[in-house]
Order: sequence, then structure tokens, then C-alpha cells
Amino acid sequence: MTQNDLVAALRDCYDPLLRRNIVELNLVRSATLTRDVDAPGATIPGVPPRYIAHVVLTAPGSDETANAQLIAQIENRLAGLPEISHSTVRLLAPAFPILNTRRN
Repeated sequence: MTQNDLVAALRDCYDPLLRRNIVELNLVRSATLTRDVDAPGATIPGVPPRYIAHVVLTAPGSDETANAQLIAQIENRLAGLPEISHSTVRLLAPAFPILNTRRN
């Protein structure tokens, strides 16, 4: 697992309102991996390493429900990768919150 693999996995995560992936929308500010030394089997020779994924992205808007959906979507996507033991997702304030209003 590399940071490029992590970013590739994030391409499967879509902004709930714009329906475009978060990488294409340039919302991902950083996506890093740190080795999880506490993962089951981490001290056993031959067991593949597992990682903690750290993702920081700009919130697509100020809609808290949509932002919570996006965080859950990212966490669920990363939980499906066997190399990831767990993840942290942090949202930065939206760049233009006035432009992102809820669609009816």
C-alpha cells in the first residue's frame, strides 16, 4: 500500500451533492499512511503490514449532513482495504460555503 494507492481508493468517494469524486474536485489536501504497530500480527514475521490512513480534505460545503455522509463514505471505503487497519478523516472549512447550498 502506497500513498498513491490511498489516493486511488479515494477516487471511489463522491461529494453527495455534486456527485463527482473528491480527488477530481481537488478536495483532498493530504492523504498519508503510517504503519500501525498495534495492528493484530504486527510483530509476527511474514504478516503483511497494516496502516492507519490519515485524510484531510476541504469540506465541499457547509451542509453538515452532507459532510457527515462524505466522512462516512471515506471511512467505509478505506475499511474495505485489507491493508488499512483504521482511518482518520478531518474536514477543513469550505473554501466558498455560500456557493454550496442544499439542493431540493
